[in-house]
Amino acid sequence: MSTGLKIIVFSALCLIWSSTWIMIKVGLESAPPVTAAGLRFIIASIIIFAILIHRRIPLPRTRRFYGLSLYLGFFQMGIPYALVYWSEQHITSGLTSILFSTMPFTVAVLARMLLDDPLTLPKIAGIVIGTLGTTVIFWGSISASGSNSIWGICAALGSAFCASLSSVVVKRYARSYHPMASIFWPMLIGGTLLTIGGRLIETNRTVTWNLTTIGSILYLAVLGSVVAFGLYYWIIKHIDVTVLSYQTFIIPILACFIGWIFLRETVTINIAIGGGMILVGIALATFRFSRQKRSIRVGFQNGH
Repeated sequence: MSTGLKIIVFSALCLIWSSTWIMIKVGLESAPPVTAAGLRFIIASIIIFAILIHRRIPLPRTRRFYGLSLYLGFFQMGIPYALVYWSEQHITSGLTSILFSTMPFTVAVLARMLLDDPLTLPKIAGIVIGTLGTTVIFWGSISASGSNSIWGICAALGSAFCASLSSVVVKRYARSYHPMASIFWPMLIGGTLLTIGGRLIETNRTVTWNLTTIGSILYLAVLGSVVAFGLYYWIIKHIDVTVLSYQTFIIPILACFIGWIFLRETVTINIAIGGGMILVGIALATFRFSRQKRSIRVGFQNGH
């Protein structure tokens, strides 16, 4: 598998998931967040099921596959999304992004424990620099969080931990399954949990069905879920799971620029400085100098 193809898929993932922030923001004007997330995943699971039938991709009927699907339905699709949406009711989206930027370090530690992946000093240093860069980008919004935001912080960290552990679990146990087969049950389970949870905790809000609502949910279902998670489950088989988690650093940068282009949001000097730090951190953690005459090896070449 060529390194170029892996970089293209990784870049596409970052771009798609960066654009989902703006679509979520647009959709929140007419739909409560948890309910909208549930509908997004249910629609995505229906589309995936149609793809499975059309391409005649079998769904494994083993206890291991069902156990993995149930786990990912709760801890990759359901609980993390509920926690991150809930946390943003108590802390700013900027602080949430900073807390979520701890994910690469958590993934690196879990990958060392469960996958025996190397945890090198350059990798640790790159992750620290990337986290500091994210902090610089969103520094101005930290003070906007209230004094009673401890539960929001815990929820965001809990979501990041669930997402980190799920990435390592997918890397270890989903390698032998087709990406579309792997995400069908988790999407359906997660979507059902979120929809039910939304109806229970968002009783004071209803969905206003208009073109904006339908368009945002369909965009998130098709591109943000079916395409993005399909690419994610494919690429995680071919590159270092920690390298894949660096998208947590890149997505806020792209989301800021997409917001600047389409919503006329301000691009500050903090974004420029923080973005530069993130790129330096990723380069430090990803590019490894070789003692042999092959001067540089790229982390995308490591399929572990």
